[in-house]
Amino acid sequence: MRQYLGNETQVRLQRKAEEWSDWLYDTKGACHPGRFLGTDDPETLGWDIIKRHLREDRVFGFRMIAVEDIETLTDKLDDLGFRIDFWDVFSGSSEQILAATEPLMNRALPEGLHLLDTADLKDAETVRHIQECMLRNGVAPFSGKLLSGSSIPCRTIAVRNEHGSVVAAAYGYLPYNRYSPHEKTAWGGLVSVDKSQRGKGLGNLVNALMVRGCVTGLGAERVQEFVSATNEPSRRMVKRCGLQHDPSVRCGIATSAGERFTS
Repeated sequence: MRQYLGNETQVRLQRKAEEWSDWLYDTKGACHPGRFLGTDDPETLGWDIIKRHLREDRVFGFRMIAVEDIETLTDKLDDLGFRIDFWDVFSGSSEQILAATEPLMNRALPEGLHLLDTADLKDAETVRHIQECMLRNGVAPFSGKLLSGSSIPCRTIAVRNEHGSVVAAAYGYLPYNRYSPHEKTAWGGLVSVDKSQRGKGLGNLVNALMVRGCVTGLGAERVQEFVSATNEPSRRMVKRCGLQHDPSVRCGIATSAGERFTS
């Protein structure tokens, strides 16, 4: 399977995230953001390690950062020459998610569209089409190995049109390791819908199927999604799926570039 798709930086980071996957799941303070390395406990992981990878990769993920620690974290990164962009954290319990998504489970897809089966993810070309759908819609994709579930368990949802093109997708997995208090919390995102298919409820549907699959298929006790403060459509979408804004924490991506790593 050709695993990587995106620009030069995205491909380099996807490759490193794959190579360091075991370390991310075996190291206290580390977590697996999917597209690069990251932490949900910077002090436990250690700033020497964080600074090393910031220098090498120019990107590093920070998850579940308490709001009272945001200013200190921002100042520390600024001293190192890095900016950090933050997203709000939305989360819901397994019970809340199952109840909220139940009404969508019998919803029929528009004519000409159909869901991919899990078996379809064994096909490298199909996985590449999912990555291409994400890129078309401004979402930096994960590696093909992560999207296919061949490296870690996941729930990848995708919709094809009558021509075989993937026109909508979403993805969820368990990013936190056994040392983390969030070990049983899944993360969902990468929701992508082609412009030609918008307005048909596909975003709500693929997101609902994904978060529900994280509960029923991955055994997640909670599911979280990260949404920017200005993305009102996505905020409404995740709320419909049983997730609520948690004002006590935020997540961020530190970069040296002038633009956000992803939307």
